[in-house]
Amino acid sequence: MKRPVKRFADNESGVVMIEYTLVFMLLMVLTFGLIEFGIAFHQYNAAETATSVGARYIATRGPVVTGISDCGVATSATAGTNCASVSGSSTWTITCNAGSPSGACQSAVLNALVARMQQFAPEIEAQNVQVVLRGSGLGYVGRGAPVPLITVRLTGMTYDFIAIDDLLGFGVAPMPGFDATLIGEDQNGAGV
Repeated sequence: MKRPVKRFADNESGVVMIEYTLVFMLLMVLTFGLIEFGIAFHQYNAAETATSVGARYIATRGPVVTGISDCGVATSATAGTNCASVSGSSTWTITCNAGSPSGACQSAVLNALVARMQQFAPEIEAQNVQVVLRGSGLGYVGRGAPVPLITVRLTGMTYDFIAIDDLLGFGVAPMPGFDATLIGEDQNGAGV
């Protein structure tokens, strides 16, 4: 007759349950990880697309800022002079924050921009969107409006893990900033 300790050491019942539990947990982490990172990647792509669409929207619909002279700076040059010949026409910058428009920034255009971007990434909020206009040196005196470089910037976006947060403690992951730059087109508000 075997001793109780020897019988316990030789007993293999329950081994399959332990193996199954270990494999099952690994499988769940892998499955939920793939799903979570797929959703995070989708939101990243949606934010990137929204930024590109936002830049196109402002480039064709603008103006996001009113009262800018033909070359972006005041000049006494004669009508028809290329902006590249006007001092400072490629160095000026104006920044408009959609969350708190100030100065000559047009809140109606910025609100429409945010609404357009939200069609692609609904989690975007106004405080995440910024429009930067910079001088390009393009255009001419007497044109009636500048031809700026338009950068739409999306910052402060995050992804909050759901299942993986509980399993591995990931929490909130910040997304990088997104920028898209285009040259301003007619800026007449009609769009293309």
